Amino acid sequence: MASTLCAVALVGGLELLRDGMIASRTIDQRQLMTNYAVSKLEEQLALVAATWTSGSASGDFAADGHADIRYSVNRSDAEANGGLVDRLMHIQVTTYLDEDSDDTLDSSEKNCTFRTKVGKFALYESLATP
Repeated sequence: MASTLCAVALVGGLELLRDGMIASRTIDQRQLMTNYAVSKLEEQLALVAATWTSGSASGDFAADGHADIRYSVNRSDAEANGGLVDRLMHIQVTTYLDEDSDDTLDSSEKNCTFRTKVGKFALYESLATP
């Protein structure tokens, strides 16, 4: 009887520990995706302010040991994308956990998206040019 009581208590405690570890891992992954998205967004802001180039890029963070976290970046001053030609650039960065390793964002995969806009100012370009 005592063994059964201990086993029931132990199983409940182990389930609680397992669920806590899963929640902790999920929170860590989401925080990492957020940090990487902000980092890429700041990188793109600096690039646009200095060179005013539109385009897109994608990749992963394998160099940091996170090959399963990928990113995609889009920069455009087209009005259809939320910009103003030669005046306002729309920048969007998405990071995602590529769970199936197919290098594309699927609807079921966790992701984080940040977007912003930056104006074209001669001061930005002059400060970026040595």
